[in-house]
Parts: sequence; C-alpha cells; structure tokens
Amino acid sequence: MSAEASPTLLLCYDGSAPATHAIAVAGHLFPGATAKVVHVWEPVEHIVARYAALAPYLGEQITEADAGAERESSLVAQEGAKHAKAAGLAASAHNVTLATTVWEAVIAASSELGADIIVTGTRSLRGVREMLAGTLSHALVQHSKVPVLAIPSPAQD
Repeated sequence: MSAEASPTLLLCYDGSAPATHAIAVAGHLFPGATAKVVHVWEPVEHIVARYAALAPYLGEQITEADAGAERESSLVAQEGAKHAKAAGLAASAHNVTLATTVWEAVIAASSELGADIIVTGTRSLRGVREMLAGTLSHALVQHSKVPVLAIPSPAQD
C-alpha cells in the first residue's frame, strides 16, 4: 500500500450490533477505502463431528444443510457489505468456511483477499472474562501479521 492509497480493509461481520458499529466506524476512519466484508461459517459436518449423537438424525441431509448454511453465510456477508457501502466504503461480500478456528479463518482470508487492516468489533469483555471467552479480537491481535483495529462496542445509555 502506498502512502497516498487507502488501505484494503477486511471487515469481520456476523450480523451483530458490535460488528455493524465497527463497519460504521471504519467508514468514518477510512472513507472510500476498499472493504472486503467477511462472514465465517461452520459446516454442519464439523458440528456433527463434535456432537456424534446428532449423526443418526442428519445422515445424508448434511450436504443439504451445509449448502443452506453457506447460502445463509453469503446473505450475512452481503448484509455487511450493504452496511459498508452505506458507510462510504467500496465493499464486496465474502463468506469463508471455518476449518479450525474463526480467528485462523479470518487471518487466512486477510491474506487471500490482500487486506492491509483487519477490522473487528468487540464484545466489550475485560480481564478474565475476555481470556475465558477467547474473543475474536483478542486472538486476531495476538496472531495477525497485519494491523488489527478492534472497535469497542458503543457505550450503553
């Protein structure tokens, strides 16, 4: 990225209020920037593997369920891209399949999509609660090779 060029942002979006707020702040901070809005989805097959008791109930429907989950992920990413466009960003939607952890999927996507900065909302957890919850923003800050901008949730009235 040159000094004059605006960065390519990877915006983490899960449909939540903190994620929507983070997109609005990113639009304010980086007007006109390119934004890759990413939603990470988990294949049903992975969930079934963790909870073997579900397998007999799903059987051959797993492929159909995965296709539905991927479609839903695309819709969530498109919703995030609409928010990003409304915030003044040149946005595109991307859904990413979870292989191991969400943070690893986001970091891999940032590399694949050429992101200069990863932007994520926070759940406003602190101290031990944050460590126990294993927040995405914390993991990204610890492991990303590109800068991470963690936008705090707006103050509650």
